[in-house]
Amino acid sequence: MNKAMGSGTAAAGSASGVAASEAKGLPLGLFGGRFDPVHRAHMAIAQAVADQLGLHEVRWIVTGDPEHKPVIASPDDRLRMTRIALQTLNDPRMVVDDREIRAAERGESNFTADTVAGVLKEFPNRRLIWILGEDQLQHFLSWSRWDWLIHQVELAVCARPGAEGSRVANTIRSAGGVIHWVKIQPDSISSTEIRSAVQAGDLSEGLVPPKVADYIADEQLYH
Repeated sequence: MNKAMGSGTAAAGSASGVAASEAKGLPLGLFGGRFDPVHRAHMAIAQAVADQLGLHEVRWIVTGDPEHKPVIASPDDRLRMTRIALQTLNDPRMVVDDREIRAAERGESNFTADTVAGVLKEFPNRRLIWILGEDQLQHFLSWSRWDWLIHQVELAVCARPGAEGSRVANTIRSAGGVIHWVKIQPDSISSTEIRSAVQAGDLSEGLVPPKVADYIADEQLYH
């Protein structure tokens, strides 16, 4: 997944569980995604990384105009659904960040490296932890300036056992990158499956937060 740089952010509550002066220097989680729609696996990943790496803040960076994969819902709908999900989650560590959507509106580039450069300017004293799923890790070497990225962020990867020895992981480590392997209960649910379920009129309870399901129905998304 590739991203865009921007300066606008929008919190879904407190930016973190600590005061700004105390947050200085603490690691900052960055969780980028289309969230089309946001679902239970996204929420489990973010909380598992925050718990296991001791993060006081995880910023959910909703993509504006992703380079590699198309989106179905509009940027603002995906942003609203993410806000609703995090309000339901009620975890003060979780914050919505709209910088990529606002950057896309300005016609700015849409690469993860640009997003990270913007975050570094905003939070110059923070360790940055970029959160990935195993599928994203396997495509990481195709990302723009990946060899620069690994010296700016550490990677937190939620993966099945055995991924630690993959060719991509070995290449990243050999180039000086840091990977944190996060343990999480496997969940095969995907946004694609949820969109298909909505089209079929069979969105099972528990796949997305109830208020997100209500939003999807009210706005007639994915039909």
